[in-house]
Amino acid sequence: MSPLGLLAIALRNGRRDAGLSYAVLSDQTQFISPGTLQRAASGVVLPRLEVARAFAQVCGMDLDEVTRMWHAAYRGSLGGRSTVSTRPPQPRPDLVKDLTGLCTALEELRHVSGMPSFRMMEGRARASGKELSRSTAFRITAEKRAPKSTECLEAFLMACQVPPRGREVWFEAWLRAQRHAAAHDAGEREEMRQLESVVAGNPRGQVTQGTAVRMLRRAGFDTTERYRRFDAPWTVECLECAATFRIRLSDVVLARATCPECPKLTERVREAWAELVTNRSGLLSRQHVRALRAATVLQARMQRDHLDVPVFVADRTTLATLQSRAWHPAAEDALRRYVRRPFYLDILLVHDYDTMPSHRNGQRLRRLAKASGLVDSPLETSLPLPESDRGSGAAEDGAGSGRKTTTAQMTATRPDPGVKRPWKPTSNSGA
Repeated sequence: MSPLGLLAIALRNGRRDAGLSYAVLSDQTQFISPGTLQRAASGVVLPRLEVARAFAQVCGMDLDEVTRMWHAAYRGSLGGRSTVSTRPPQPRPDLVKDLTGLCTALEELRHVSGMPSFRMMEGRARASGKELSRSTAFRITAEKRAPKSTECLEAFLMACQVPPRGREVWFEAWLRAQRHAAAHDAGEREEMRQLESVVAGNPRGQVTQGTAVRMLRRAGFDTTERYRRFDAPWTVECLECAATFRIRLSDVVLARATCPECPKLTERVREAWAELVTNRSGLLSRQHVRALRAATVLQARMQRDHLDVPVFVADRTTLATLQSRAWHPAAEDALRRYVRRPFYLDILLVHDYDTMPSHRNGQRLRRLAKASGLVDSPLETSLPLPESDRGSGAAEDGAGSGRKTTTAQMTATRPDPGVKRPWKPTSNSGA
């Protein structure tokens, strides 16, 4: 029989000899539920060491024997995750060199001490007169964030029930790790100083405010606060999606600065478009629904407070249907449910690749289309809109003046080879 099964049988026999139900057993332990006690004696999973010891203490069992059986079950099952019979790694604080190694050794110490829960570790440290929150214990073991002070380290050791004579080697390991981190930080600062002197190109060797802003804008960001230092966090705004976050100018120089929101913007716009074509609100006509399903949403952009949504339409019938602004309110309502920030909606109808007529709001939409790679023809011919389209567009502009929504069209204007020039008779000079 496996060590885990032997532990479960011992706990069940102890409860039977004590004549206690799980409800009474839970009342006497004061902090363990009946379900947890029942799972501890089931033999399915390995209980925590404090649960097994509390179970045995209430039933009058030998605590040392139960502890020995628990460690044997832990070595045999690795905390219930494997059946390979191997001994868990023992912590070696004398071999610690850096902060990552210190966190790994502390995690191994927690495993060897019976995998106490973070709540139990907090209670043990508080009972010893030290402060160790559950979040701090989690960051040390799971996120590999070393203790900031010897007081925090001592609280963690007390939570793992390390005796006072065994703590000295851990303090020495913490000091070695801190010295290594300080030397590493000094080396990084020297590298950043040399990099800044190369980038600055001036006798002082420091990047100025103007140079920093120009470099930032070339990388696709804009500043929202004054530049402070080459390696200091800097609050910037993405020129693509208007997201605000913090980066370092050194990361911009090393091409390590990316916007975390840009990939999400287009995804959210497409999710809103998928909801729009289902017409759950019932505000769209069947003709508009068919046209929207035939269209394709391209990569969206958020510039300041303008959300630019380019929509590619494959035929002129769909283009003629979507030129009407009757579907814009439904589209804007769907987008506002997914894009959680204020914006003015600009919808660009992309019909072809080589022509985009000028629009009433200037050249902004043309520049956006060129930046997106939508207008790449060497010859661009801007023809005036037909009188019918011009009249309908003016009527719609007057009706929807309260909404800041602009629709740009990109239409091809190639000469029709089937159209022939009218023949004009020429007079014969000899006649």
